[in-house]
Amino acid sequence: MSRHRSTLKKNKKHLILILFSLVMMLSPLINLSAHPHMFIDMKLKPVFTGGSFSGMQVNWLFDMVFTGSVLMDNGIGWKESFTNEEIEIIKNTSFINLINYNYFTYFNAGGKIHRAKSFSSFKAFMSENRLGYDFFLPYQGPNKDASEIRIAVYDETFFCDIAFTENAPVDIESSEELEISWELSRKYDAPIFYDNTAQRISREGVEYTGQAFPVELVLTVER
Repeated sequence: MSRHRSTLKKNKKHLILILFSLVMMLSPLINLSAHPHMFIDMKLKPVFTGGSFSGMQVNWLFDMVFTGSVLMDNGIGWKESFTNEEIEIIKNTSFINLINYNYFTYFNAGGKIHRAKSFSSFKAFMSENRLGYDFFLPYQGPNKDASEIRIAVYDETFFCDIAFTENAPVDIESSEELEISWELSRKYDAPIFYDNTAQRISREGVEYTGQAFPVELVLTVER
């Protein structure tokens, strides 16, 4: 029985690789100026230490095309989990460059915007045959004790479509007895304009009109 399940899993992975190869072969037919090209499902866990905002744990799950690209580029097979060595390879080849984009993250504490500048505790993982990143972004800006903290994670070019998951998008971690409420709010003061002509790939149920508004996490802290 277990041998049969193993065979099914192996066949499924082979099918995924075949489908990915077909997508890569057809990619020249896709208009590269049409955005987005990458899709990221996101969960955030803001962390408060000693009553102050100290950063957030970030969980990203990528689309299967990007997953296949990373695995193929690094000579890693489609698998259920990675070795420590493979995680280090993925970090150094596919993650580390995100510092140049401040991890697409904008912190706003007490009206002062601060970009993410470093990370810690990186882990690459597989879930539902998709590559995921889990990492911590420390907050190194002012007003750590602000009563309102806003966090936006988005690509201003819209090459990457980053969206909160529908299921449990936010979790709060606090070492103090703080009363912290949160909501997701559309950021209408930061419109993103992009080329949606000849768009071939999209999120299910989402219409790509050529204009998008990021969604930000708004935290209200009562002490």
